[in-house]
Amino acid sequence: MDHQAPIGPTDAELAVAARGGDCAYLGLLLERHRAPLYAAALRVLGYGPEAEDAVHDTFIIALRHIGELKDPQAVVGWLFTVLHRCCLGQLRRRRREVLTAEVPDRPDERPSVEERLEKVALREWVWDALRKLPEPLQATAMLRYFGSYPSYEELAAILAVPVGTVRSRLSEAKRKLAEMLLETAGLVDPDARLQSRQHQWFYDELFRGLNRAGERDRYLSHFAEDLHLVRGGGKPVVGRSFIAQEVIEDNEAGVLFEPQRILSARNVSVIEGRFVNPPEDPFHCPPGVSFVVFRRDSKARRLHIHLSPRPPGIDDD
Repeated sequence: MDHQAPIGPTDAELAVAARGGDCAYLGLLLERHRAPLYAAALRVLGYGPEAEDAVHDTFIIALRHIGELKDPQAVVGWLFTVLHRCCLGQLRRRRREVLTAEVPDRPDERPSVEERLEKVALREWVWDALRKLPEPLQATAMLRYFGSYPSYEELAAILAVPVGTVRSRLSEAKRKLAEMLLETAGLVDPDARLQSRQHQWFYDELFRGLNRAGERDRYLSHFAEDLHLVRGGGKPVVGRSFIAQEVIEDNEAGVLFEPQRILSARNVSVIEGRFVNPPEDPFHCPPGVSFVVFRRDSKARRLHIHLSPRPPGIDDD
């Protein structure tokens, strides 16, 4: 669970296979970088549904445009550039601005749905995935991602539904498409999926151990003595003692932590969960939290903590 060479094909090799139309390898590429992408989205948007939406947007854009990637060696940088633009789109949307260009260095040409999909190397998979969506989600996703209507207001008018319904349908459609895409990853590289699962099991057990007497030291020993601890967008403080003090205070107050979802890839893991405060102190901790762990040499060297005023709404991956 530390710094090591990637298992299986390189990122560039996965990009070449995906560019040639192999959806399973695109799924593996995105699965490999899902946790770091989500960590980057959290840094920009904070903990909440917008960060996950930005990652799903990145997945959909990769589906649409991986065939146009000119330099496979640059695929990771390309994914993070797309993510950054998706995050900026989320920030603009907070200010009620319309999301426009999503893909770096590419003009926005919007032909018909059929022509758009015909240019996608993964068009057969995309069509099959769209057909599996319920009709309301299918229509909304096709208009938004493969049609000529970037505005939620336009989609609402076309579909004769409120803007809020458009948002919820798009969010659900993106989630389902992302799940189908990631499921293909296990078809081509079960070893990589197993490694990810092992990280998930490790952190689930480690964080649940905080609720059991005598396991606090095991939790703290995973973090390096010179741990860089970052809360939200603040400046880092150095030293494991800072996280140790917080753990001790929470334990003494009777706060429990329940992991809800864990994403892990290579040296990055994201642990989402909720704090359960004791009845006598219901506001000791905010209900929602996301920990982003960066590892090296089997130790957590950097930890970002994102707090939320509401617990996560998590579906099984």
